[in-house]
Amino acid sequence: MKYLVWIPLAGLMSVWAQADEAVSVDVYGYVAFNRIDSDHNGYVSRVEARSIYGVERAFDSADTNQDGLLNSREYKRARSAVKPDG
Repeated sequence: MKYLVWIPLAGLMSVWAQADEAVSVDVYGYVAFNRIDSDHNGYVSRVEARSIYGVERAFDSADTNQDGLLNSREYKRARSAVKPDG
């Protein structure tokens, strides 16, 4: 039986994951682009961005081509706009 667990990441964001599934993060503790891109289309939608604290808030400014999606470069830009608390 699989259970959902709450996994805090670097105090900046949190993600739900299945207990037997590892969450991929980069060296800064951010969830990797390929984990956020849940439909694996090569882009992060606004809905997918909601799963990462602060990324949805920075979505519009990071979406430089204004197509309503973040490619991997734009995603890095959005997450770099997220400032740690404290």
